[in-house]
This record gives sequence, structure tokens and C-alpha cells, in this order.
Amino acid sequence: MVQTSSPIRWGILGTGTIAREFAYGLSCLPDAKLVAVGSRTLGSAQPFAQAYAIPQVHSSYQALAEDPAVDVIYIATPHFRHYQDCLLCLNAGKAVLCEKPLALNAKEAQEIADTARRQGVFCMEAMWMRFMPLVKQTQALIAEGTIGEVLTLTADFGYPTEYDPKSRFFNLDLGGGALLDRGSYPLSLAFQLLGAPESAVGQACLGKTGVDEQAAFILGYANGQLAQLAATLRGYASNTAVITGTKGKITLHPPFCRPDRLSVTPYSEQPVVRSSQPSASPSALKRRLVGLGKRIPLAQAAVAKLRDNTKTLSTPIQGNGFNYEAAEVMACLRQQQLESPTMPLGESVQMLKIMDRLRQSWGLHYPQDQ
Repeated sequence: MVQTSSPIRWGILGTGTIAREFAYGLSCLPDAKLVAVGSRTLGSAQPFAQAYAIPQVHSSYQALAEDPAVDVIYIATPHFRHYQDCLLCLNAGKAVLCEKPLALNAKEAQEIADTARRQGVFCMEAMWMRFMPLVKQTQALIAEGTIGEVLTLTADFGYPTEYDPKSRFFNLDLGGGALLDRGSYPLSLAFQLLGAPESAVGQACLGKTGVDEQAAFILGYANGQLAQLAATLRGYASNTAVITGTKGKITLHPPFCRPDRLSVTPYSEQPVVRSSQPSASPSALKRRLVGLGKRIPLAQAAVAKLRDNTKTLSTPIQGNGFNYEAAEVMACLRQQQLESPTMPLGESVQMLKIMDRLRQSWGLHYPQDQ
């Protein structure tokens, strides 16, 4: 049981780049104390501990999971290990914050969720995007009706990744591919803003190793909403998210998973009138084109006015951003909640079900799917 009056004691499982980022994020929180790190070798654990003044060093993940001085463990291993590392910590009675994606497939994620509930311990997928101030502000603006009824969400995420068939990005056995590593961001945003979809269809470009090097997919909703999403390992995406509604649009500027700028653009209150007249004759068409030429400056002025109505909110990221998800975990632990209402386990499972269906339609199967 976490003592509400004491700092919450963290352990980090893994010592890679993401572990270092998270350790820095924890240092920004006065009620967090990083007390232990676990790795498969002391050779990697000791330098990590020295860099972040961590008192306890473990040369195995098992030893970290069994450390009685640790309240919660951040799992920072590659995602092909998340399933086994989560179960190790949960079965040891430790609360868990696991780096995204929670697992390689929905079956693994469901077992993680079931184990956490059976053990009565907290567990959450570390989708840091959901806790960013401007992403939460976007939710609030939508709820307030700022852009009217939401119609579409468009988001993509990606950047060039050096090709190495043995790396976790391109190795099929390690759960490689753009969908799980990059596509989880736009997919999670769609769930956060629009909810669970009724349908999902997509297309992927499979590379030499059999993983999806880039993918695009569309989510459909019962109310007619659509989410158009994409992810890539091959090049730079726009890394922007745009939510359009009947009264305006919201733009989360790049990178949308860690935005420090948000723009709200209201639309004109004048309704769009669609012509029902039959096709014009050539002479009539010529007259219309001449008239259109005269109106182009007016249209340009209207666009300029529309741009002038755009309001941009800027919110600097506190720390490096990892502190927001850590703060959510600690708030839940202090309130004795077993799941985060912002990132519940059920949604982590649902998102992996969507990704499972997409991968199956592309003929992309991991060995762990068996």
C-alpha cells in the first residue's frame, strides 16, 4: 500500500534511451523518488544508476521486481518484451507503468490486464501523449462545442529510420513495423478524442523483412465520423493532427504527440450553398469563369480573414513530458485506483485488437501471434 504522505518509490526496468528520458522526467516531480534500476547485467545497470543517483542496482529484472523498497516499476524494454516483463512485475505485486504499446497483440494485452486485476495492482500503458496539456485541452475544446460536431480526425506520425534488418524496427521476430511503433500514436489519439471505432481498414507497404515500413488506415464510427491515420519508418510525416468539425477545426502542431502549440480556426457562419442547376453551356461557362475571375480577390480576402480568426495557444512542456504520465500514475496510486481513467487497460486491449485486424489483413503475423 502506497503511503500518501511519502514520496512514491520508482524502479526502472531497462536502461536504454527511453529509460533515460523517463528518469529525467521523474526528477522533475518532487513527490517521486527513483530508488532502483534493474538490467540483465551490472555493466549496464551501474552506469545508469550513477548517472541518475539511484541507490539500488539489480543485475536481473527478477531482483528488481522483488525489491520491497519499490512501489511502482516503469518498464522500458523493447515492446516484444513487454508481455513477459509486465507479468513478472505484476505477479510480484508491483504497480506497473509499461512503455507503449502495452504488448504485441490483444491476447498478450488482455492477459496483462487480467493479471493486474487478479493481483489487485495498478497497471497502465505509458502513452505519454494522452497527458500532454494541449492534448487534454483539445478534449476540453471538443467537449465545449468549440468546433461543433466533430467530423474527421487526420493524423500521421513518422520519421526516417536507418534500415537494419536486425533492429526492433525491422525485425519481424521483435514486433517490428510502423504500425506498432509509430501508428500507436494516431490510433490512441483517435480513441481519446472519438472513442472506439466500429470499423478499420488499411493498406501497408511491407519491406524485405516482412514488416510494415509504412501504413495508412481509416477508422469508421457509427455517427459517420472518420479518422484518417498513417505511420511510417521511411520518411518524415507531417506529424500533425487536425480535428475538423461543423464550426471549425483544431490543429495540434508537430509533433502532435508532444505539442506545445494548438490552433483553433473557426469557420464562416455562412452556410455553403450547393448548386442544383444543370450543366452550363460553353458560353454560359465562359461568363461564369469571367465572373469567377472577378471574385477571386474576394475569395482570397475571405481566406485571409479566416486565417486572422485563427487563435493559437502555446503551452511550454514542463520537464521533458514524461513527468506528466508519471504524475498520473502517482495520483492514481495515492487515490488507490487500479487503472487510469485517461488510459484504461480496456482501451489498450481494444487498440491492439484494431492493430491485430489490420496486420492480419496485410498478411503480417508475428511469431507471438500463435
